[in-house]
Amino acid sequence: MRQRSGLLNRAWLAVIGLVVLLAGIVAALIALGLLARIITAAGIGLEVPSSSSKVLGSSIGEFLDQPVAVVAVGVVGVILGALGLAWLLAQIPRANAAKPFRLQDDAVRGLTVCTGDVLTAAVEADAESLPGVTNASAVLRGTARRPELTMRISVNDRTDIKQLLHTLQAETAAHLASAMETPLKHLAVQVNVTSSRRTADRVTL
Repeated sequence: MRQRSGLLNRAWLAVIGLVVLLAGIVAALIALGLLARIITAAGIGLEVPSSSSKVLGSSIGEFLDQPVAVVAVGVVGVILGALGLAWLLAQIPRANAAKPFRLQDDAVRGLTVCTGDVLTAAVEADAESLPGVTNASAVLRGTARRPELTMRISVNDRTDIKQLLHTLQAETAAHLASAMETPLKHLAVQVNVTSSRRTADRVTL
């Protein structure tokens, strides 16, 4: 199971949703003819431009004619493009595995460091030894004091899922917690059920 950028997506979707909501409210007010009344009530005077009126004032036009304005617009465009590219790259699922754990950090007993791959390999081997399990993968996140374990288990269609989950929590996860000498902060298990039926095109007599 891989982590996705849920927080980043929610933040950007909130911003985009707010902008679209405001645009929709303005469009609805214009369609109902209420925007002009609201502007008049607020004391803001608006005049309908004529066909010969300039879209931009002379000061804005002079500013846009300068090379600095062109560079500024280009820089803003590059920043927006970089933000969009970063958002797209953030959608790629990542395992976000934990860094090596410091299990012991004592001046007398020394320093004990263990990588997450070693621990997850033991967890996967333990899980694959359970009845009905055909494949297992695990990712360890968090810290040595607050470890988080995520597992993906593939089983056949004859497996007792309830019993399997109980065994994973009571034995497999407990073995890991015992090895790390700290309880797991979070345990997530994804179970994929595959068909165990097989067909044969040969019959042996």
